[in-house]
Amino acid sequence: MKKAVVGAACLIFVLMPFACGGHGDEFSETSWSLILLGPAGFPEPALFGVRVTAKFSEHGNEISGSGGCNSYSGSYKMDGASFSTEALSWTERGCPEPAEVMEQEARFLRLLARAETFAISGLRLTITGAGDQVLVFVRTEE
Repeated sequence: MKKAVVGAACLIFVLMPFACGGHGDEFSETSWSLILLGPAGFPEPALFGVRVTAKFSEHGNEISGSGGCNSYSGSYKMDGASFSTEALSWTERGCPEPAEVMEQEARFLRLLARAETFAISGLRLTITGAGDQVLVFVRTEE
């Protein structure tokens, strides 16, 4: 009987954050790679061979990653489908790649800073911001 009670208590402990809708459930300890960005109706593919990432930490509401050349970090808030970033900062080193990499990175960081909502569908995360602009990511293992 003791094992059944302990087992049930462990199951409740594991499932509780999802049932209670804790605010980091969807993002806690996940990593994503950018695949599309731009207008919601016609987003453009991210540059081939340039890794733009978003990693959400398990502690607090921290976001970090690579813009393709520079590293960035900050915090995020979510409430229901609402999503916003705060205090984003990034390194400012020059990128030896073609100018398109720096242009995409600047656009990515600008869109991330203007985030308003999010949706997760399977392994795909879509962050939508001002002007109906989207960042579309695919979940990765890291």
